[in-house]
Amino acid sequence: MPSRPNITDVGNDGADITLRGESDPEPPRDIVHIHVMLTQGEQTTGGEASPLGADWQARVPADGFQAGPATATGVEVRKTNATTTTWTETVEIP
Repeated sequence: MPSRPNITDVGNDGADITLRGESDPEPPRDIVHIHVMLTQGEQTTGGEASPLGADWQARVPADGFQAGPATATGVEVRKTNATTTTWTETVEIP
């Protein structure tokens, strides 16, 4: 399991884009919140991840997005030491 959150898969059913990710599960129940934003060109939208834990997913509306590369940005908040982790990565919308 990685020490920082990341996106592992992107799905697109036409109505929603699902971003699946993983986070370090230790310590248990430490993750308070994960917010993910997806950007492609001028289009940006965000969603909340659930369930919070080692494996999570966030859905965002597919309106305005096309198949191809996009930028995913995430913020993970944890209880321990009030830790906030941000990350950005390139993803491929199917």
